[in-house]
Amino acid sequence: MDQNHIRNFAIVAHIDHGKSTLADRIMEICGAIPQKHEEQILDSLELEREHGITIKLKAIRLQYRIQSSEFRVQNENKKIIDSELYILNLIDTPGHVDFSYEVSRSLASVEGAILVVDATQGIQAQTLSNFNLAMNANLTLIPIVNKIDMPSANIEKTIFELMDLGFKEEEIIKVSAKTGENVKNLLDEIVKKIPPPESLTLDSNLSVLIFDSSLDPYKGVVATVRLFGGSLRVGDEISFLATKAKGNVLQAGFLTPKPYYTQELKEGEVGFIVTNIKDLSVVNVGDTITQEKNPALPLPGYQNPRPVVFLSFFPTDSRDFPKLKEAFEKLKLNDAALSYSPESSISLGQGLRVGFLGLLHAQITQERLEREYGLDIIAASPSVNFIIDGKIINKPSEFSPSPQSQIKEPYAKITIFAPQKYFGQINELVYSKRGTIENSESIGASQKIEAVIPLLEILIGYYDDLKSKTSGYASFDFEILDYRPAKLVKLDILVNYEPVEGLSQVIPTEKADEFGRKLVAKLKEEIPRQNIPIPIQAVINYAKIKGGIGGKILARETIPAYRKDVTAKLYGGDVTRKTKLLEKQKKGKKRMKRFGQVEIPQEAFLAVLKI
Repeated sequence: MDQNHIRNFAIVAHIDHGKSTLADRIMEICGAIPQKHEEQILDSLELEREHGITIKLKAIRLQYRIQSSEFRVQNENKKIIDSELYILNLIDTPGHVDFSYEVSRSLASVEGAILVVDATQGIQAQTLSNFNLAMNANLTLIPIVNKIDMPSANIEKTIFELMDLGFKEEEIIKVSAKTGENVKNLLDEIVKKIPPPESLTLDSNLSVLIFDSSLDPYKGVVATVRLFGGSLRVGDEISFLATKAKGNVLQAGFLTPKPYYTQELKEGEVGFIVTNIKDLSVVNVGDTITQEKNPALPLPGYQNPRPVVFLSFFPTDSRDFPKLKEAFEKLKLNDAALSYSPESSISLGQGLRVGFLGLLHAQITQERLEREYGLDIIAASPSVNFIIDGKIINKPSEFSPSPQSQIKEPYAKITIFAPQKYFGQINELVYSKRGTIENSESIGASQKIEAVIPLLEILIGYYDDLKSKTSGYASFDFEILDYRPAKLVKLDILVNYEPVEGLSQVIPTEKADEFGRKLVAKLKEEIPRQNIPIPIQAVINYAKIKGGIGGKILARETIPAYRKDVTAKLYGGDVTRKTKLLEKQKKGKKRMKRFGQVEIPQEAFLAVLKI
């Protein structure tokens, strides 16, 4: 089929606005799946279903036949197209801010996008973020208002908010992805408005963009691709511009959503190729596939994902470290945003320092490690990159500035959407997080607030605080700005007078007292009682010195010991017998306190996230 009959488009929206359900209805109308099927069929991962979110993008090829014989399309070249059959390449994308890099992959491979807005919630932070991504990519946008069947839907308000973004009222489509109302009209609009793919090359040289990749252990690297020039046939020799790697195409095809194999992928099409390459590290997302004899120029891709949150992962059993490392190597094959490096700790042993796009990304990764690889993991508290005298560090254990050191921390620009009545509470929250509000404007009945805030403040508790203060109505998105001077201090946690590296925190100096008190109180609840009393201390400027500790102790809690009634077996007799047994118990506990090891459960390390 020629390019004029192809439409490549993505579905983008804020989390839980109905993207995956809309994709279900579109596939039903196109006959790709039966009327009775599992809901959110493209969310095939178990974690996607449990969390109710899309994590991995999916590229599906559909056939759509226009029912009316009078339907005609006029493209930019003023050429009338009479054919009734069209190929629709649908890409379903994640909605959570942590997976926005997946959205950027999609938008680099399509000519248009459906912007979905929930009629019960209106425009939210990630809606605006995806809108800006699509506009910067020069895509044709089709705005739709979803969930019009819901009793709480406010359709007029949502339409007004979309008009504030520059859309005309007549081009906004009202649909119900759940019931299928108006979804067929949406498909007609996709064919009418989204332009067919155009070649980015001036000749017939092969030019292919990789926007996803994975490793099949039995075949080789599988790359999801969009052809911008030339064609790919089974057996072709290919090369990769960025890595200089070479390989052969073993198979080619597309998802319908089941795999369908073909002998050739042509210009303008989206599909997958199976190569004979066994090393996924040489098939980079965003790279250009071409042929060595007639190489093409690199295609404009998208920004590589940058980790903004860093956690340390340690196996509870030190013998499982090779298993942990192997698990991350496999996860890295399917998650280009993961980055990690070896780390060692005196108290926790060998582990990995891992970079994530956000706390949800970290949570999903940890759950996958535990479920898919059977690992029991201690996740040390999150941190960000800091700059001390020009050197970048991301581990609290490396944070040891001198009084004369210049310390800088990353700042982020956050965009908050909430009902106007919550502006005061949001303003107060931003101020308490060391932030400043830069801009505020009304969009319909909602308030859009732009603020600048240290990234460190976003990591722990910010999202929960925002939801709490706005009764769950607010949403936010963020992007990294730059590094700015900061007054920070390292807070060490001592359990039984020994520092626990996994609980160390780099925090603002003015918040050290409050955070230290809350953390030791929380740890007292999480660490189980032992046979000896266990002191927990929060200390800054910690230094181990002979005969004790150095530094300033901000807070202390003591976990009381279990007490065994050693006198229970005594029946009468002189009181000195009872006293003698109690003194013997006291000396034993003293020895245990000196030489005993305190086992700290995973819940204690997660306590940092709950403050």
